[in-house]
Amino acid sequence: MNDEKKLTDTFDFNSNETKKILQKAKLFTLLRTTAVSLLVFLLLSAAFVIINAVMLNRTANNELASEQNFDLVARPNTYMSQYQTNDGFLTGELEYVTHRIVGSRPVYNGTYKIQYHIIPIVPGISGHSARGQLTQIAAEDEYSYYNRVGNREMKFYHPYIEYKTYQNDLAMLEEIGEDKYLEMALSFDRDYSLEEVQAMLPGEVKTVWYWVNTYNEEDLNKMKGRYEKLIGNDGQKTGEKVYQEPSILFANEVYGMKGVTSQGITIEDPRRSFINAINFGLNQKNRYQPQFQRLYDRLSNDKGKITKDDIRVIGVVVTGDTASMKLLRNENYIKAAALGIVIDKF
Repeated sequence: MNDEKKLTDTFDFNSNETKKILQKAKLFTLLRTTAVSLLVFLLLSAAFVIINAVMLNRTANNELASEQNFDLVARPNTYMSQYQTNDGFLTGELEYVTHRIVGSRPVYNGTYKIQYHIIPIVPGISGHSARGQLTQIAAEDEYSYYNRVGNREMKFYHPYIEYKTYQNDLAMLEEIGEDKYLEMALSFDRDYSLEEVQAMLPGEVKTVWYWVNTYNEEDLNKMKGRYEKLIGNDGQKTGEKVYQEPSILFANEVYGMKGVTSQGITIEDPRRSFINAINFGLNQKNRYQPQFQRLYDRLSNDKGKITKDDIRVIGVVVTGDTASMKLLRNENYIKAAALGIVIDKF
């Protein structure tokens, strides 16, 4: 007697009792399989949510550190304040607020957003305005430039480039009035050491940012005024030339050192943090690495490191009331003075 016949003799598969036992066994197997599958799904989902959150948080922290570090070498008198992150599926967004310090008050300077991804994609900056995008407004015989929240952007004149005219907003202080706080970019006649700058500026004004000379001969030659040959619609040279004015630099194009903290506390010697920021940014793979590489190359002069003696100041951003700004008039070391934000004192 084979096994199949023995099983048939033992169980009556056609009986109701046997069918009930088999149905219960199938139901139990189905329930167990479903429970196990649901448990595995929940565990995997929880693990994925945790991994997604951890990786996005790490990426967000890297983006925040990148922005904070770049702020130490760029963006005159601009500081990051509140920030928040909004995470989604494999992607997130860092949103932060910036302000400028004018006199003794912070002034809102725009909100910016940075998108970041777990899968390597070059992140982009968006928000109320892309950083560096300016609005040009005609004012008499020249143009004024503003960021997207309406704050005036300061202009900088390099001391080793000859300009036809130099902006001198110190001459218009009477028009501004007494009960005001001002922000002003001063461009010097040459480069100075940090100690020289701190000694020659009047103590009544607060130096919030130092413009560092990060330009070599090649950079300066590109910035100088020159004649360029015109190209016709057919792509051929017309034989005519047009004069390109020397480059006036804006706040989004210059590099330097913070003179005060985001709370307005004076930094006596900002060179160390400036050099450390460059060295740190040099080794970080992010959107700002090319700028840090350029700063390192210009300032180290092939010595293998940047020293305090390599830091030469060619301008500053100062703030104060109208009376204190008047003390800057007729100073020979000031080649140009460009107004930034003006606010009521009270």
